[in-house]
Amino acid sequence: MLLRYFITLFLFVSISLFAQDTTRSEAFKDNVPRKYPMIKAKYPSYSLIAGYLLVTEANRNDPYAEHELGLRYLIANGFPADTAKAIYWIRKAVDQNLPAARFNYGIMFYNGIGVPWNPFEAYQNFRVAAKAGLPEAQFAVGLSYTDNLLINKDLNKAYQYFKLSAAGKYEPAVEALKQLLKSGFSPPTDSLSKKEVENLAKHVDDNTQLMNPNWDLDFYDFDKKDNKEKKENFLNDVLKKKPGELKIYLGLDNLSKDTMPKDSSTLSLLNFAAASGSPEALLIAGRAYEKGVIFQKDLVLAAFNYLRAYRLGSFKAGEFLFGMLQSKELFTKLKERIANGDADAMYAWAGISALGFDNQISNQQALDFLKKAVDKKHIPSMIEMGLLYSAGTLVQKDKQKAIEYWNMAKKLGSKEASVRIAFTNVADSVSKNISGDIAILKRIADEGSVLAQTALGFCYEKGLGVKENKGVAIRLYRLAAQRGNETAFNSLKRMYDELRPEDDEFKIFEVN
Repeated sequence: MLLRYFITLFLFVSISLFAQDTTRSEAFKDNVPRKYPMIKAKYPSYSLIAGYLLVTEANRNDPYAEHELGLRYLIANGFPADTAKAIYWIRKAVDQNLPAARFNYGIMFYNGIGVPWNPFEAYQNFRVAAKAGLPEAQFAVGLSYTDNLLINKDLNKAYQYFKLSAAGKYEPAVEALKQLLKSGFSPPTDSLSKKEVENLAKHVDDNTQLMNPNWDLDFYDFDKKDNKEKKENFLNDVLKKKPGELKIYLGLDNLSKDTMPKDSSTLSLLNFAAASGSPEALLIAGRAYEKGVIFQKDLVLAAFNYLRAYRLGSFKAGEFLFGMLQSKELFTKLKERIANGDADAMYAWAGISALGFDNQISNQQALDFLKKAVDKKHIPSMIEMGLLYSAGTLVQKDKQKAIEYWNMAKKLGSKEASVRIAFTNVADSVSKNISGDIAILKRIADEGSVLAQTALGFCYEKGLGVKENKGVAIRLYRLAAQRGNETAFNSLKRMYDELRPEDDEFKIFEVN
């Protein structure tokens, strides 16, 4: 099996989503909590020098002044916000190989701020700054070795760069080392012990930061199956999270206070997130029903929730569901509940059959189960019927039929159905006004829908209903891929491959 660790290099885009001009900066919005980890040069920063003196020094080709002036234009500090001028001055400092300028220029390429999105250009700038000893850049290069997107994955090299960065007192590198050790990575013999890593964390000096860093390190392997111990600990680990941590895990961290449920209990957050299309919430619910934790044990509802999570891209849910299918107990329960007219059971068995996980019932029986559930106004069955007609699975492909079923679910309040209809409208649009559909995708994406995040990413990548913006598309794909959605990961990989240079260092060799 192909083994892939997907470790995200996450720089949340807080830029305007519209056209750039030379009179305003697209880099920062004060109402967005996550900002780029731009850094100051480790030199006198001109912070007390009048603006005209700074310009004078920049015009004399002082790289520190050029870099400082560029940053000031970028964040509107003493100068009007202007992305184009920011790029001009930072680029002049880059031409003189100022490490901090190299790093910040890489950040701009990585996110498409004022320059076309290009992670390969970003990497080359990070590497130069890393060789000059800049801890932030060393960390960025280390992250490049943690997946097969930019360069070939090499966790030993990643570890070495993280170690250099951590020694330079860069906190995200300290956290990365902890996560590598926690993940089961076996470092070289000269590695830091866990105690040494913890001691590093106590002495982190973040005085070089202009903005709070926001690198995230998350491990995803879409092919490797979790071991038994990890499966058993999964639910307990999630339930131990504090409300704030759980909101982030469920994809609810972009919600405004007005939209967030007032009750912050675990059960309330799970219910809200599940209704919004969070595969994490559905996965947790499935595991809770399977094990009888939080809810009374119910194998049918466990399968029901696993199936819904799997349909939203959670391959872990598919693994758990497949494990349940190895026992006859689930099918015994399904038969009993279907005989009593239970729509959840009908949906679960039909979905399991449509996915090819089981062949005990015929295609026609599966369709009959779904149709009976639809007659009972069962929303997931309406969505499933739409998916079958959209893909031509078990039935003849018919997009209009798919829309009809999704509209039925939408009228009953389904957010997932709203997302599927909105994206279909956007993808099929020629000249009609689809601003309302884009607004739906944005709103539901903020509410935690990984499906909406992936769909919106595609819209920004292709310029469908919005101005094309590769940087924003990458951010949305990363958000969804970090949450375990393989469709988003594949879109991310495709975007890298479409831009990949011919240089040998960027050729990816995937090992089965």
